[in-house]
Amino acid sequence: MLSEIRDFCIKKWTFKNFGIKEWLISLILLLVVTNILIVFNIPFLRESMAFIYFTTVPGILILHILRLNKTEFLKKMVLGTGVSIAFIIFVGLGLNSLHPLILKPLSLMPVLISFNVILIILTFAAYIRNKDDFNLNDFLNFKINLKGKLISILIFPALFPFMAIFGTHMMNTMENNVILLSMLFLIPLYLISIVFSKDRVHKATYPFALWMISLSLLLMYGLTSNYIMGRDVHNEFHVFKLTLDNLHWNMMDYFNPYNACMSITILPTIYKVLSAVNEHYIFKLFFAVIGSTIPLTVYIVAKKYINEKYAFFAALLFVFQLFFLNSLGAVRQVVATLFFFLAVMIFFSADVDRFSKKFLFLIFIFSLVVSHYTTAYVSFVFIVPILLIPFLKGLFKERKILLTNFDLILISFGFVVLWYILFAYVQFAAGTQVVQTTITAATEDPGNVSAAAAFAASRGDYVLGILGIRLTSVPNAISVIVHNMVLVTILTGIIGLLWKFRYYREKFETEFLAGIALSIILLILFVLLPYISVAYDAARLFFQLLIFLAPVFIIGAITIAKLIKKPKWNVAIILILLISLFSCTTYLQYHFYGMPYSATFDADGIRRGESFIYQSELAGAEWLKDNRLDDLVVYSDSRALFRFNIAGLRTNIDSSLFALNKTVDSGYIYLGNVNIDKNQIYMIYDRISILNLKDFKHLFTGKQRIYDSGGSQVWF
Repeated sequence: MLSEIRDFCIKKWTFKNFGIKEWLISLILLLVVTNILIVFNIPFLRESMAFIYFTTVPGILILHILRLNKTEFLKKMVLGTGVSIAFIIFVGLGLNSLHPLILKPLSLMPVLISFNVILIILTFAAYIRNKDDFNLNDFLNFKINLKGKLISILIFPALFPFMAIFGTHMMNTMENNVILLSMLFLIPLYLISIVFSKDRVHKATYPFALWMISLSLLLMYGLTSNYIMGRDVHNEFHVFKLTLDNLHWNMMDYFNPYNACMSITILPTIYKVLSAVNEHYIFKLFFAVIGSTIPLTVYIVAKKYINEKYAFFAALLFVFQLFFLNSLGAVRQVVATLFFFLAVMIFFSADVDRFSKKFLFLIFIFSLVVSHYTTAYVSFVFIVPILLIPFLKGLFKERKILLTNFDLILISFGFVVLWYILFAYVQFAAGTQVVQTTITAATEDPGNVSAAAAFAASRGDYVLGILGIRLTSVPNAISVIVHNMVLVTILTGIIGLLWKFRYYREKFETEFLAGIALSIILLILFVLLPYISVAYDAARLFFQLLIFLAPVFIIGAITIAKLIKKPKWNVAIILILLISLFSCTTYLQYHFYGMPYSATFDADGIRRGESFIYQSELAGAEWLKDNRLDDLVVYSDSRALFRFNIAGLRTNIDSSLFALNKTVDSGYIYLGNVNIDKNQIYMIYDRISILNLKDFKHLFTGKQRIYDSGGSQVWF
């Protein structure tokens, strides 16, 4: 059977008679089919086709217009996805501006009609640009010759997403973690098999395996519970619902930095009206698919400087970050990170002409700015110095003024100013406040510490924890050791770069080396200025820096192998570090130490207790919303806030009852599943403290239970 599949795959498919006209007609016919599925609301097909078509085809058409037909297949697919998402955001923003001419500009018909009209225009433009020179075979540029290669190792990763889907279903319904744990064991074993297979691994295996592993890990987290999970995501979901309920985005509905992020307002609203997918699964499923493409950009960038296998491992360093695994808890940063990485990828692409490179770079920068403010701030720390390098080199080395990238700088800053003046002043104010407080925390006299500076000092304890100075348990100590080993490997890579600078200077552009240097400087500033971690914690920062640092990790492992005089051990060192990191960020070390912690595969996990939302808990929150008298205060522990957010209960909420431990005369006390079943009270700050509900019996004296859903209670 395998030999027959191999023979099928090694055939050289050609499309000599399939020109630009036939190709574009097929895309238009597919658009017609998608329209029919949407209008007639055909189950399953509407959901899948609406998402797939509008997340890929607009970008493909724009790449045709730019005549990037011969760019490598993987890069085209990633670029097409990014451009399509940008298309949805900006067309949606343009439609939104037609209010009140159109009362509900983001409703189905305005969105569908405008998308159809614009896509038809793009199709004609693509035809005109390519009518004399187009070959579908060149565009697909995807030939796999598996002769002498292992097909089994190529197709095996496709199993992982299915295991994630069925495994989370079993955990949600029966609390059975067998499939999920099996998947988490198979992923490291698969990596080992790749290493031992050596030259029998086809190069197409690496990006496909990377995509499947990334998608499965995001699905494992995203599909846990039937509701959104995380912390930031609940405020993200709130601004999404505001836009969806009005079918119009209005900054004044909720003057908050979150509401100025198009990635969580206009983008999911359009996905919702086109696909009719449940609101929670827009965040849990659609954004998981989008997020799974980010590691592919890391792979593409790394592949320019190191071989495919090393680039695969470099990208896995990104995938195995804790923030990536939990990134569906902050989806605005998922979208913004994709745009930032795409901007970096296109900037360093040698196979894209100058005009197309600048055009796509600006599209991704604009999309980044409107997607997430903090990610944009950090990104500009890289972008501006990198863009200025030709000018600085010309000024100091060649004694002449080169304005090579000044158009990109001026247009980018012009857009930023316009965006903040017209729409997102609240984001600019938030960024300014972070800078001011950072300076205050760094310069204020220790004898006269302000509240902000004191808070920064307390958050500095988190930095000490990262450095291994403050440990809380054996599994935590293991995690700190592993993370520090990864950091040491990266720092060794920096030493290796300096050691053989002439050699690496030929492989890396000056701009990429500048990106590496800026990454190290930001990490140092994170330690020296702890308040930075208030606005942008270590996991988020390191997550974003890896577009530059992932190849350095590989260089570090190679350097370590040479230093210990075992140069052939470099892959083994990489593998040990990656598997160790994987086990820590998935919390396997907690599980096998007997300390349930994971939100995904531990029924009694601390994180699951915080994040997993039961329908019975929402029933209690919704009952309070509908039956609360005179808008009285609702008291609870910290974890209940997430249930209230989903239920739309957002006023007069007090989660400090148990922290203050003082009786109240009036108001309601809400208890959720963990409170009732396990007698636990969750106090959630940067870390979770768990108290025993039995120690707070006096708070219920004189109160009666007026509602009980089995998983939630209301006392009054």
